[in-house]
Amino acid sequence: MLYLDAEGIRHLFPRGRETLRAPWDADLDPAEVIVDAVASLGVAPLMVHSTSWRVVRAQVVLTFLVVIEPPASTPERYEVELVTRAELARGHATGPPPEVRLSQIVEHGLRHLAWLLGEDEAIHSALPAWSIALAPYAPEPFRAFAHDPLS
Repeated sequence: MLYLDAEGIRHLFPRGRETLRAPWDADLDPAEVIVDAVASLGVAPLMVHSTSWRVVRAQVVLTFLVVIEPPASTPERYEVELVTRAELARGHATGPPPEVRLSQIVEHGLRHLAWLLGEDEAIHSALPAWSIALAPYAPEPFRAFAHDPLS
């Protein structure tokens, strides 16, 4: 869960855990499950977007980037940190990276969100203040076009 304040992008997370987790209800779309889980904390989700999936301990884990309204107060048992840049986790052409850290998931999600802001009218309308904060994030795959791998 991320929000924007005067200092930058903030990450809201459960104390002692990297991120909010919610079990999937087969009667709901996974995004609906996340919206409900975030709203149960008393914070308002502005945007929910699935950014990736991976297998962890024989389970498929869907990752969502959730942008929320800046909370009036931090929910009980939650912490806030300023988001900093991270290198992306890189695997190989037919397999995942050996390790994926939360900071890399957030980096991937923010690069994706930077792309969506320019391409998706619903996202652009929901997050008008995010354009400046996301300006430094070069959306993958476009970042690769600035580099000629054969040179």
